[in-house]
Amino acid sequence: MSSVEKEKVMKVRELMSSIAHTCRAQDGLDRAAGLLWEHDCGMLPVVDGEGRVGAVITDRDLCMAAYTRGRRLDEIRVAEAMSSTLVSCTADEDLTAAVRRMVEHRVHRLPVVDEQQRPCGVLSLNDLAGAAATDRRIVRPAMDVLVAVSHHRCEVPAPVEAAAEPQVEAHAKQ
Repeated sequence: MSSVEKEKVMKVRELMSSIAHTCRAQDGLDRAAGLLWEHDCGMLPVVDGEGRVGAVITDRDLCMAAYTRGRRLDEIRVAEAMSSTLVSCTADEDLTAAVRRMVEHRVHRLPVVDEQQRPCGVLSLNDLAGAAATDRRIVRPAMDVLVAVSHHRCEVPAPVEAAAEPQVEAHAKQ
């Protein structure tokens, strides 16, 4: 491998999935769940009337919204469960910058947007892991994202230990 090839900076477009299925803030979570299931994905960019990405909703957001509100999916709007902060990247961005953002924000996926904030794909941990199988340069970035997203948001309660067997005391005869 020449020094020019070694120095080649990988771009997001080289790994991203080029289809981004979307939903709208006014959609019900039942529609979002259907899209996630139908397209076997874990995140949908949420677009406005002009098709610009303003937020995302994940499969976990959807489940937690239904659980914490105690309502059916068709009774909850995407707007009630979507992210409040958008973290995204562009197709021509250096992969290292996008990975750094994934690590910093502890996200499995980034919507890839164009100059007008319209979706043009998704960069996911799955994309990184798949690429790492054939390109050793991707192993470390994939592991960095995996480690970051594996951290718990808060302290996890200690596991409940099984009840101890009753101790039978031996009584010595006196």
